[in-house]
Amino acid sequence: MNAQTRPTKRRRFLAAMRGQPADEFVWAPNFDYWLKVNRGQGTMPEACRDMSRDNIVRAIGATIWNRAGGFGFSHDPSIKHTRGPCENGNWFHEITTPLGTIREEYAATESEHSTPACVKHYVTDRESLRVMTYVVEGSFPTFDPAPAAKAIEETGDDGIVLHMIACVPFIQFAKSDAGYMNAYYLMEDFPDEVNRLIAAHHRNTVEAIKLLAASPADVVSLGDNMDELTMPPNLFERYAIGFYQDCKRALAGSGKIFEAHWCGRTQHLLPLLPQTGIDVVEAVVTEPMAGITLAAALDILDNKVVLQGGIPSILVCPGAVSQRGFEQYIESIILPQKGRPGFILGMSDIVPPDADFSRVEIIAKLIR
Repeated sequence: MNAQTRPTKRRRFLAAMRGQPADEFVWAPNFDYWLKVNRGQGTMPEACRDMSRDNIVRAIGATIWNRAGGFGFSHDPSIKHTRGPCENGNWFHEITTPLGTIREEYAATESEHSTPACVKHYVTDRESLRVMTYVVEGSFPTFDPAPAAKAIEETGDDGIVLHMIACVPFIQFAKSDAGYMNAYYLMEDFPDEVNRLIAAHHRNTVEAIKLLAASPADVVSLGDNMDELTMPPNLFERYAIGFYQDCKRALAGSGKIFEAHWCGRTQHLLPLLPQTGIDVVEAVVTEPMAGITLAAALDILDNKVVLQGGIPSILVCPGAVSQRGFEQYIESIILPQKGRPGFILGMSDIVPPDADFSRVEIIAKLIR
């Protein structure tokens, strides 16, 4: 066997993402948020305190899932962005346009290193909806391939490199621009104006994916954070399926794997996945955090779409389950899937900041 064909972690991961059978599990956890919070708080485990993210993944026997940057937006000169602290200790992002000004605010959560919470959305009424539409229609995707090239070099044969961008345009509007409750009211009151904004997000994301099709990275992923409680099947069919299909067409001929990040309750959406064009659905959450077992989710997808997930985040948190209970989960739920095409072992959703790191360390040993 020569160097061109030897089964490196990279080759195994890419083969698994394409639905090919594997002789062993591909174990690919997402460490980014865990690392950010614990490094910021000074609570890193001593053994990996000075390691990079990639070297931590190597040390525990896992495969690197490396998110690269390089994607962004340029804006029409009439659009001005201002960011800074609020008097109450929150942070704001204000956008000024010829039509008016919109503003969002964020508040701290568990610590200064944790993801903040949006406490005020840009879109609150019809006027701010119009301003947001002006902003999105005056924004243009840009791409610099250098970060992806650097990530490919750093990762080597130990994993893959991806770009995670945007999300389903309805989710962008409903979750980020307006907040779900307000978004549903706006959809009823001003459907044409809401759909114009969603269409603008749709165009921008597809144009961005056309740029990413030329990236040296292996995967283009959408950060949907999909959950059927906020995007039920009827809205999914209306706003997601056609969008995903357009994204898939934008990647045609590039050799890129098309992935989506689904980290919520999705058991009633999984049957709709095969018609979307998505190759891999990542971070799928199963029992005890959602109402579907891993085996049932894999049966639904039937290797038409590859599932990356399988270990609900709560199982590596102290106090959620005993060490023996954690090991029994691996033995009874994960090990029976060994060799099954269409399955990549990952953390659903991420390695949480308060994870018992010894459990994450031992997974590679338990699956072998």
